[in-house]
Amino acid sequence: MEIHKPKPMHSWRELLTEIGVVVIGVCIALGAEQTVEWFHWQHKIEASLEAVRLELKNDNGPQAFTRVAIRDCLDQRLDAIQAAIEAGKSRQEIAALVQGYRPPNRTWDSDAWKAVLASDIGSHVAPETMVLWSMPYRWIPVVQATNSQEHEDWKGLQLVHRTGEKLSAGEAETMLAAIQRLRQGNRDMFIDLRFILRRLRSFNADLDAEQKRQLLGALRAQLGNCVVMPSTDFDPFDQLREMHEK
Repeated sequence: MEIHKPKPMHSWRELLTEIGVVVIGVCIALGAEQTVEWFHWQHKIEASLEAVRLELKNDNGPQAFTRVAIRDCLDQRLDAIQAAIEAGKSRQEIAALVQGYRPPNRTWDSDAWKAVLASDIGSHVAPETMVLWSMPYRWIPVVQATNSQEHEDWKGLQLVHRTGEKLSAGEAETMLAAIQRLRQGNRDMFIDLRFILRRLRSFNADLDAEQKRQLLGALRAQLGNCVVMPSTDFDPFDQLREMHEK
């Protein structure tokens, strides 16, 4: 078998040319590898954000929309229960009003966002972009805690005994205290969830017109005209009002 020996270099120019060819080849290979890596991360980022968008648009978003829409309904029912207690209405009348009041107790999901945080996506996007994306999820733990406490307060509103004409003084005080906590919980949920609804835009996860129409239709069929369309328009003074209200 014939072996071709490398040709000897005759000048520095030939040596530099050979070195240049090698360097250019290495650069092309590294560039191609980085390009493939870039496309890989772009695909991973897009897939992760689509999972987050769907979680917000089809789960947390409709729940937030529903709860903001029925705020007045819940307050009106609490007002009716309080008025009945303070007027000394019968136990049966008060029990019927209490039975008609039940704030939604929902789960607020963040699995898709937790997956984003557990991945290395944060090192492949600008910090300000990650901050923007995180906004709808910042209030999820707060909402979950408020919702859980609200459910406990709702249980405290229930009458232990259904027999007897009038509430005892102790029962009335316990129920009135629960009403005040529930009223505050309803206010807190309204403020926090309206904030979340505004931040859905950062993921292009706003509820579409058909989603809103169906949700409002179902709620009004159940609760009546106290259901209102949630407003998510930006108001520069809104944050100050919400802080004062809280």
